Amino acid sequence: MPPRRLKVCFEYRYGERGVLRLGDRFRVRGGPVYVTDEGAKIPMGEKGVHIFKRYCERGAEKWIEASSVNGSNYVILWVGKSHRSPVVSGLVRRPYRVQKVREPAA
Repeated sequence: MPPRRLKVCFEYRYGERGVLRLGDRFRVRGGPVYVTDEGAKIPMGEKGVHIFKRYCERGAEKWIEASSVNGSNYVILWVGKSHRSPVVSGLVRRPYRVQKVREPAA
């Protein structure tokens, strides 16, 4: 089987009319959860406003690369299909839901 190629785009369509482009500010909801042996769900997702850098695809894997507004950290946000993590037992990779932050009118 040949290796999957990484496809990089500098815009991401998250709905019928919503598009994120390089430098756009956006907020996310959802994300991964950890399910304990007792069945309790612990949210593990990122919070706050981020700045869009790029969107990547490799086969069925899809993610957004972004930085925080103050530039102190770089995050990778899963937007592919929901599934259990092959590395960490109990971790469920759920996709983030993206919402663009509107800039105030001048």
